[in-house]
Amino acid sequence: MTDSTWPAPDLEFLRGDEWFRADGAPLGFTMLDYWRWSGSDLLGNAERGVLAEFLVAKALGVADKPRREWTAYDVSASFDGKAVAVEVKSAAYRQSWKQDKPSYIEFGIAKSKESWDPETGKTTRHARPTRVADVYVFCLLGTEDDPAPNPLDIDQWEFYVLEECELPDQQTIALNPLKALVREAVRYEQLRTAVMEAAKRARSA
Repeated sequence: MTDSTWPAPDLEFLRGDEWFRADGAPLGFTMLDYWRWSGSDLLGNAERGVLAEFLVAKALGVADKPRREWTAYDVSASFDGKAVAVEVKSAAYRQSWKQDKPSYIEFGIAKSKESWDPETGKTTRHARPTRVADVYVFCLLGTEDDPAPNPLDIDQWEFYVLEECELPDQQTIALNPLKALVREAVRYEQLRTAVMEAAKRARSA
């Protein structure tokens, strides 16, 4: 290659029946085995966060391509022909470890001095700390009195949607201050409309 950089590979969905191989021969376990091993803890912070991104992407109709790591924002959508950058945050009262009490609910909303684009492999440094998303979706799983929430039950999630310009200039936001900013939580079937309306408000701000 004459160019010192490699383009980002085109990601395609795997089926789950792909074999791990050695010397060209199947080893007896597949991608499905890996997914079951790595992704079954849906109450853990990391995997629950990815699940929340998936739910938002599905609600917006943009889960047609595999998720990429380390993008500047989590979900890219389009309304009225205009791109909308969506950041997804998740929290839950119950985790996958022993707890003496429900978790305190807060979400990270810190600004950043730089953002990275996996398509170009380049980092953009901002003149001042900023948030690059237009809309934030805060996803809350379960209730304080439920010791075993089911992340696959969409009725057990609440979604709070807010345009970025309405967020305070701080590192985190707790649930009650967030509720004071958001008109009300929306159900999953209302999520697309709520994001679209927040995007319109963000454009007119």
